[in-house]
Amino acid sequence: MTTSYKIKLQEELKAMKRLERAAERAAAEAAEMEAQAKKAATDARIAEKLARLSGDAPVEQVAEPEPAPVEEPPVEEKPKKKTAAKKTPAKKATTKRTKK
Repeated sequence: MTTSYKIKLQEELKAMKRLERAAERAAAEAAEMEAQAKKAATDARIAEKLARLSGDAPVEQVAEPEPAPVEEPPVEEKPKKKTAAKKTPAKKATTKRTKK
């Protein structure tokens, strides 16, 4: 004979399992619906391409969007270093030599 608390735990476990399975089924159905939508979009694209290739459908010029201009990152100008003017060595005072 099992006790009442064990029976209660088993019932709670069964209820949790039921909820988990329902959530799994819902997730699986959502994934399946998404896969079907993707497949339908792909099939439509392929059918359109095949019609264009066979010449059945009029060829429409598809305007390709112009690529956005690539902006270069702003180049920061490096501040120029302040350098002291180079000093030329002072000339030595010389006396003029005269010829004798």
